[in-house]
This record gives sequence, structure tokens and C-alpha cells, in this order.
Amino acid sequence: MPPRSPRAEPEGRRRAEPTRVQKILSAAGVGSRREVERWIREGRLRINGELPALGARLGERDRVTLDGRLVRLHAASGEGHVLLYHRAPGTPLDLQEATSRAAEQLGVPRARGRWLAIQRLPPVDGGLELLTDDGSLAHKISRGLHALTTDYVLRMRGALSDALVEEFRAAVECEGEAMTIIAAEAQYGGGQNHWLNVTARATRSAQVRHWWGARGFIVSRLMRVRLGPVQLPRDLPRGRSRALPPSERRALLEEIEAA
Repeated sequence: MPPRSPRAEPEGRRRAEPTRVQKILSAAGVGSRREVERWIREGRLRINGELPALGARLGERDRVTLDGRLVRLHAASGEGHVLLYHRAPGTPLDLQEATSRAAEQLGVPRARGRWLAIQRLPPVDGGLELLTDDGSLAHKISRGLHALTTDYVLRMRGALSDALVEEFRAAVECEGEAMTIIAAEAQYGGGQNHWLNVTARATRSAQVRHWWGARGFIVSRLMRVRLGPVQLPRDLPRGRSRALPPSERRALLEEIEAA
């Protein structure tokens, strides 16, 4: 007799295929994929009490702990919180603290899981930071940020000239990494202290800082004041946050999807 075909399980009883632990924890807003990998390397993350390999997959009944504490997983709904945070230059953004009970000291409410920074600025720079507790939303926005324009404001010291500003506008790379400067407008001050307003695309603040630093300028302050349709409000104090209004959130996602 020919062998019987395996009987299909009812749809409602099928077990989901195991998924990489990095992907699940990122989607749940626990941490980015790189952070999860670092936790595994450091021996901080366990699955069913065992140290997992970097490519480990997580089943429905597996138990995950981080630093001995149970990690509660929830499916990302795409409706997680999105915050606009005004970070002071030179003040690192401590996301672990933002997740703890001391979050109120930062002006950040408690997250569903863990706050994730979307294209976090270097500690030396400041201005607009976007935070979310939805890992899938963070991934979606991060993947599309290269298409958005960004405004930076620099305070710098050096012998600034129209010719140097024009050279900066025409720059297409910095230290081997591509950059696109759409506009640059100088506000000359007394002596060698000046301000520079920059609009760029697919260009990190570190690239802007390094470009001028390589030409002998001291960039004493660099602020990100706009990211796509999201502006840093003038009335939002440093170290405080506010929820991104639905209209700005919708505009941000629409601009990313249209790119």
C-alpha cells in the first residue's frame, strides 16, 4: 500500500515557524537587532535558561530572559508610541534609563517594551531625536530615512568664506562616504564665530562635522532641527519630549513610502 499522506493540521492549530530571536525582540520593541546580538555575546540573554547562538530561533513556548528578568513579548501592532525628544548637545541619550522608572526625569513616558532611537545622533550633537517602542515601526522608518531631507544648524569657528560654503554645497563625499548637500546658508558673525544652516539628504551629522573639521574649523555645536516633515518645536525645552501628533506621524510615513 502506498504510504499515507500526512494529515494537515487545522489552520488554528498550526504552530508558527520559529523565527530568529533578533527579529522577534526587535519587532517587540525590546531592542534593536544589533543590541540583541550584543546581549547574546555578553551572556546576558538566555532562552529557556541556556545561552543561545547568534542565529538561534525562537518558538512559541520558548522563555526569554535578559539579565535574569523575563522578557514579555508582544506582537508589534504598528501603533506604538512615537516621541519627539529634544536632546541637549553633549548629553548622551540613555535609552535604558528611558525604559526604567526614572523615565520621568528625562521627560519620556514609560514604553510598552523598550524605547528605540531612530537614527540616533552622536552624543556630541543634539536636537531632534525620534523614539518609538515599536520595533517594526522603527525598522520601517529607519529604512526610508535616506530619502528624507534633514536640516542641521552649526555653530562654528574659523575663517569662513562664500567660496568655502560653495565648496561644501558641491561636496559629494566625506571620508569615502557619499553625502548630498542640498542647501547651505552662512550667517557671518563677528570675528571667526559663525552659524551655518544646512539642508542635506542621506547625510549624517558626523559627516557634516568631519567635513568642516578637516578644513580647520571648530564645530562647537551641531543641532538637527528637522527630519523630513518633522520639525523640532521651538517651545520644546531641552531634555523633554512630546508625542508625535498623528498628522506628523502620518506625513512621515507617507513621505517615506512615496520615496
